[in-house]
Amino acid sequence: MSSRSPSQKHSTAAAPQRRLAVEAWPKLVAAVYSAHLTYGTGTPMTLSRRDVLTASALLLAGPAAAARLAARESGGAKPLVLCWNENPYGPSPAARRVVSELIPSGCRYPSDQAIAALVAAIAAHESIGADHIITGTGSGELLRALGLLYGRDGGEIVAAQPSYTELTSYAGHRGARLKFVPLDLSMRHDLPAMRSAVSPATRAVYLCNPNNPTGTALTAAEIRAFVAGLPSGVLTIVDEAYMDFTTAPGVGSVADLVKSGSGVVVLRTFSKIHGMAGLRCGYAIASPEVIKAVDAAVMTTPNIFAVHAARASLGDGAFRAECRRRIVGSRTRITTVLSELKLRYAEPQGNFVFFDTGMPLPRFTELMRARDILVGRHFPPFDSWCRITVGTEPEVAAFLAALRAVLPTARQSSA
Repeated sequence: MSSRSPSQKHSTAAAPQRRLAVEAWPKLVAAVYSAHLTYGTGTPMTLSRRDVLTASALLLAGPAAAARLAARESGGAKPLVLCWNENPYGPSPAARRVVSELIPSGCRYPSDQAIAALVAAIAAHESIGADHIITGTGSGELLRALGLLYGRDGGEIVAAQPSYTELTSYAGHRGARLKFVPLDLSMRHDLPAMRSAVSPATRAVYLCNPNNPTGTALTAAEIRAFVAGLPSGVLTIVDEAYMDFTTAPGVGSVADLVKSGSGVVVLRTFSKIHGMAGLRCGYAIASPEVIKAVDAAVMTTPNIFAVHAARASLGDGAFRAECRRRIVGSRTRITTVLSELKLRYAEPQGNFVFFDTGMPLPRFTELMRARDILVGRHFPPFDSWCRITVGTEPEVAAFLAALRAVLPTARQSSA
């Protein structure tokens, strides 16, 4: 019995598709799907000769060519989704190839051996023992597990505000006492104030570095000094999801603190520079004792596609470097225009920019939505500030054109 929908059966490409070898079909479908992912349109997918050629090119091209193809393919998509801090260039060719080859195995759970191989690859990548690594369904699951462990039974957690809320929101639902410390005037974590907020009841301090939503970053030296000044028994949780996009002097990972025996957990993800947000895979670096505790608190394991694609992506450094080059370049393009328009912005170190629109955010969101551009949500108390994801070059061009168009109207209406 055919599993195709009526629209697929009557596709103009149906006849040549049926002549494809059965064993090649899953790879082709996965490749085309990864090249033409859309957001909830509900439109059945059909395969054309152009689709096949594009998917093949994405799988076989080198890093720069694959990134250019991804940019061209996503440039015409509507609406432009610039609100979730995703890497618009998607997974690397190596990761795409692995996913396409695994389609027939989608009915299987990832094997213990495959998960162990991923952990070993991450450990080698981080130059640390495998007993210091745990994987999760995105770093978000691991953040929640840490929030549960250190916030249960009224445990106190100190965090900045605004910052990423996966850990603090989950911990709050589980009975944690949360102490939020406002950012400083540069929209960076106010480390002296956070240290003052630490009490005998504090179990953990959460640092998102670079910070989401502001994009600002602390230097590694600042974090090391902060950790050294904390009471023993207080865990520092450092979320480095956006570390691969940083360019500021002195900003870097503090995973070395784990090796030195400090009370630190570092979180990394395959959702950002690796372009695998939809596949859901992340990891934590911590002492074996903390790893065992987190392992007992997580609820799932990454799916079979994520496990194998993450391992493949770790070996595709050239593609990650190309994504970084393009995203950092487009980020500079955005801040240059913001400066020209005299709009304030926080110093960005992630794949997004947080800036003052000069109008109430709901108004700006409405004006952008009218131009088929989705922008970031409200982050109190910054009522006029917007977080915009750095998209592909065509997406950034469309956003900047829309920004130039809406500002005069908004400024006239507020005059």
